[in-house]
Amino acid sequence: MGHVPRLLIPGPVPIDPRVMEELAKPASPHYGEEWVRRYAETADMLRRLFQVRTSEVYPVAGPGHMGLEVLAFTLLRRGDRVVAIDNGFFGARCVEVLKAHHLKVDVVRANWGEPPDLEEVGRALRNGAKCLTVVHNETSTGMTNPLRELAGVAADRGAWVLCDAVSSLGGLPLPCDDWGIEACFAASQKCIASAPGIAPVAVSKRLLDQVDPATAEGWYTSLFTWNRIREEWGDWHPQPTTISSNVMYAFHRALRVLHEEGLERRIRRHEVIGRAYREGLAGLGYKFFTKPEYASNTVSSAKPPNGIDAHDLIARLKREHGIFIAGTLGPMRGQGIRIGHLGTQASKDYVEAMLTALAGYSKAAGVKHVEDAVDRALQIAAKAA
Repeated sequence: MGHVPRLLIPGPVPIDPRVMEELAKPASPHYGEEWVRRYAETADMLRRLFQVRTSEVYPVAGPGHMGLEVLAFTLLRRGDRVVAIDNGFFGARCVEVLKAHHLKVDVVRANWGEPPDLEEVGRALRNGAKCLTVVHNETSTGMTNPLRELAGVAADRGAWVLCDAVSSLGGLPLPCDDWGIEACFAASQKCIASAPGIAPVAVSKRLLDQVDPATAEGWYTSLFTWNRIREEWGDWHPQPTTISSNVMYAFHRALRVLHEEGLERRIRRHEVIGRAYREGLAGLGYKFFTKPEYASNTVSSAKPPNGIDAHDLIARLKREHGIFIAGTLGPMRGQGIRIGHLGTQASKDYVEAMLTALAGYSKAAGVKHVEDAVDRALQIAAKAA
């Protein structure tokens, strides 16, 4: 291809060299003094990241959706009624997972790229719904759901919130305690910018105290197992099973890098880069799948201008520029492109490479003033340094 490959899919993201150092080291034990020290530091950094004071946190080994499974197995029981918001691919995925747990799922649907109606959510939560499941940031449409407002509706109806923060934790504002988010899960390979393999989970002690551990299904997927092992073996082996030492230490290092930058600074960086992409893409003739007030600062999803086929564009970017992006999903498949700007991707250099490449195709398709659009975007992106 003649280009250094640039990974601009909505995760996994390019890994910081400091984090890569941990992945390149020889394997080491998943127990012992050094492990316990870093495990405790990881828990402390996760509490600061989730912005919780007393909630329990767990670095669950597995993909992001393992966090959803763990919370469902631990906190919910067969036949429980829950409400789930479906306004994108991953909202629909949450519905699928919850139904697989034999829960009674009331689905509140909205057009993809549009927020749910708060009054409809409130009506659905009546009559004993235990929780409301929300995807904070929908990478399928490049949309951020109004999580704070939805959590307020749930609290008014006596329900707790189960939040999918896979593509938002560490990149978007998410003060769990302040917003009343009592159960939340994410993934290591998105805004945290580590390798895939850890699903960080936070859950309030109140929720854990409300359920009988003896009724939890599963063993590894029950957080009560994690609590028991931590109490019994915590001085040398605080987790139930083997976790790759390289993956765990990389996750620990990525959290250190994040907190060295500062959570507020990192969120601000994502905000600036998100604005730069929106300004640049609009000037290149792209149409977004959501309104500006709900646009995501970690993923942009948009329809190319007339004359540019999304599938062909994705293939050409890879072949001609070494840039990897993603296509739209589900019923939107083939309609648009998705660009990740999470973690390490949220930088002026990536904005410049991405928009400069897209500008050539837009110009060939007849879009005017593409150079000006790129320049405006780069002026914004420069503020992220």
